Amino acid sequence: MMRKIGLLVLTMVILLPGSLFASEYAHKLELEDMTVSWTLDGDQVHMELSAKTTGWVSVGIDPEDAMGGGDILIGAVKNGKVRIEDHFADRKRGHSSDEKLGGTNQVMDPAGKEENGVTTISFTRLMTASEQWDKPIQTSGKTRVMFAFGTGRDSFIAGHRYRTVYDIDFATGEAVKVK
Repeated sequence: MMRKIGLLVLTMVILLPGSLFASEYAHKLELEDMTVSWTLDGDQVHMELSAKTTGWVSVGIDPEDAMGGGDILIGAVKNGKVRIEDHFADRKRGHSSDEKLGGTNQVMDPAGKEENGVTTISFTRLMTASEQWDKPIQTSGKTRVMFAFGTGRDSFIAGHRYRTVYDIDFATGEAVKVK
């Protein structure tokens, strides 16, 4: 009986797609004190952000003016509980939650942890824009993406400690630093 269960578990592990395992992503980008990993899966992207901070970490899709116009996914871990929200940069240097603007939080499968001064969040999101505050992730060609993390505060209005912008081909993993 135990042998049959063991074989069943082994078969399931072999047949499950790699994107279901948090440590296995198709693409990885090493930034200053931050790592970004992702896998495209049909119409979804599975993403993990990890930074040397006890504050928030974020990714912004297709910013237009500084951060303005960007679709921002921002998360933090406080007292062992993860909070990841879908925001829109409704001004050049600020953002509001999609829910506050009348939309919905498009974050699926939120998870996170904070260990040894490093905050890690992971989530899934659709690659298409579901509402006016969302931006699509291109399946071919480049998407402009900003990455940031904050100071040691978990407040989503706390300032940046680090911010950078890349043009990324999410399908191939090619990334070119813009600033």
